[in-house]
Amino acid sequence: MNDSRYVMSISLNVLNHMGLHLYSNTPAVLAEAIANAWDADASEVDVNLDTETKTISVKDDGVGMDLADVNKKFLYVGYRKRDEKGGLRTPKGRKPMGRKGIGKLSLFSIANRISVHTKKDGGRPEAFLMDADRLKAAIEREDPSMAKEYAPEPIVCCDDIAEHGTILKIDKLKKSRINKLTIAGLKKRIARRFSVLGDDFRVIVNGEEVTFQDRDYFHKARFIFQYGEGYAKHCVNLDKDGGLPMSYDRPNRFNKDVQEDEGGLHIINGWIAIARHSNDLDSENLEDNLNKIAIVVRGKVAQEDILQDFRLGGMITKYMFGEINADFLDEDNKDDIATSSRQSISEDDPRFAALKAFLRAELKHIWTRTNKLKAKKGLDNALRENPPLKEWYESLPKSFRPRAKRIFAEIDKANIDEDSKKDFYANGVLAFERLKMDVAVDVLDTIDESNLERFLKFLADLDAIEAVRYREIVNERLKVIRKLHQSVEENTLERVLQKYIFNHLWLLDPAWERATEYANMEKRIQAVPLEEPSKKGILRTDIRYRRVAAAHVILELKRGSKRLAKTAIEAQLTKYILAVETELGKDPKQSGLPIEGVCLVRKLPKGWDNLTVRSREENSLRPLGIRIMTYDELINNAYSSYAKFLEATSTTEKLSELIDSIRNYKPENSGGK
Repeated sequence: MNDSRYVMSISLNVLNHMGLHLYSNTPAVLAEAIANAWDADASEVDVNLDTETKTISVKDDGVGMDLADVNKKFLYVGYRKRDEKGGLRTPKGRKPMGRKGIGKLSLFSIANRISVHTKKDGGRPEAFLMDADRLKAAIEREDPSMAKEYAPEPIVCCDDIAEHGTILKIDKLKKSRINKLTIAGLKKRIARRFSVLGDDFRVIVNGEEVTFQDRDYFHKARFIFQYGEGYAKHCVNLDKDGGLPMSYDRPNRFNKDVQEDEGGLHIINGWIAIARHSNDLDSENLEDNLNKIAIVVRGKVAQEDILQDFRLGGMITKYMFGEINADFLDEDNKDDIATSSRQSISEDDPRFAALKAFLRAELKHIWTRTNKLKAKKGLDNALRENPPLKEWYESLPKSFRPRAKRIFAEIDKANIDEDSKKDFYANGVLAFERLKMDVAVDVLDTIDESNLERFLKFLADLDAIEAVRYREIVNERLKVIRKLHQSVEENTLERVLQKYIFNHLWLLDPAWERATEYANMEKRIQAVPLEEPSKKGILRTDIRYRRVAAAHVILELKRGSKRLAKTAIEAQLTKYILAVETELGKDPKQSGLPIEGVCLVRKLPKGWDNLTVRSREENSLRPLGIRIMTYDELINNAYSSYAKFLEATSTTEKLSELIDSIRNYKPENSGGK
């Protein structure tokens, strides 16, 4: 006889911590109800969602329950079905998913009223209502003298059960839960939570069967690494190599940490896939985010994501998603390692540690393998899409080709349109040619009279690269000029030029490549007084001084459309030139170079519409170092100068021809588009 004065008791309040507020989302809750149907040997589960009445029903054709089963199994919190005789397998031979006996409490996470209707084959139907408010009231009034029990309310059983089965009617759903649910979304999340869906176990949502395809992610896989067979067939967009999908079989057995495990090995099934783009896995809804690897035990998700536990460096994990089935984590004769929420696994168990060690090694292997695959496929895609590029690549020494692969792998990863991709290919070739020069420089010390020809070839290659690079600069400048021409038409050119031209004098003269501001000189010239007492210096907001390689330049932008006299412009620029000349004379290092004054006007000076007058007056200004031009003429002259350069060099540089052919290549069936 036990006459101890010490007594252990359990408070109903434990239910608050064990289930009433434990689950975080509706699909996770419904997964518990579906798992119970699996354990009851159901072959079909019908889930019906009614957003208008805010109800969900879950009906299964499992074995059902009689009164004894209701009290002993369903209402008994913590019932351990695996402890019963034969509990290690159901009559159909299934491994039960449930273990702790608290899954039914999760229903209160999404609703306040749950009615249970059930019937066992040959027995009488049973039905009762569980009310969250009444259960909470029982918790609040509980004291040591009262029984630690809650009695659900008996109700009339519905007529929807034929011979056997169970119906859960979930009523008074919480608005924040029901408003976010859709039929398609619910099917997708159920499909992702169970790996046992098939002919023997069908789940129907509002009349539509949930299938493997409802997972809605296999089409995102570019490569797949599978543990076991049958997963790659679902991935319709895998890259191909020689016409075959790029799927890779990996070992699904690995060393154990627990010596008594049969065969000394843990066995898994599943897959890890690599998406084409990292943003393919993103979702505004965190529940739908695919950048994770789920752990599935006995056909049901046991941990939402294990990928977050690994930090491999780099970005490769951003492309990963997958599912690992590991039934050895839930063996009947071993401790339960699932957390109380049934949504994650205890970190300390050696079985879980063994799985993580295996996955860590696998992820590193996948990382290395994927980088090689991307490099290969990036190169294959580039060479297939652009024959001129292929010709260039095949001309490379073999020692250089691995570096080229890496360049094209990066280009292939970028989510860009085909025309832009050709620009990237061309720039990649140019960068690679420059890289070859860096390598060549390293061997210059070995060049002597005996291999002078090699040295001359190096200089020729370097000269070709420099020429192409300058052509690239010229092309970009032509784009700028075209944009300025648009600004003319939009009547905004003056404002654009005032912000741009002072620092880009190449628009005025291609020889003025690098106009450089001489800060001290500009300050000194600013201090030179003009005749007008209202002016502090020759540099107003529309006047700048610049020093270029072969000249000192004074640039004035005239605002407004009023026609000025040539003599007025000449007088003003002459004063500026004399003032600068005087100031430069104080510094012998700065004197000796010509001083040029350029005036940009909206309209030509008075009388210049007459070509004879214009020619005569321009000739009189030239000895003074003065030029007058309109904004339109500036753009046209610049465009003409650079276009002529491109035309003159377009057929003289082999490398230029290659770059142009890569950029401009169009497949024969493209129709010129």
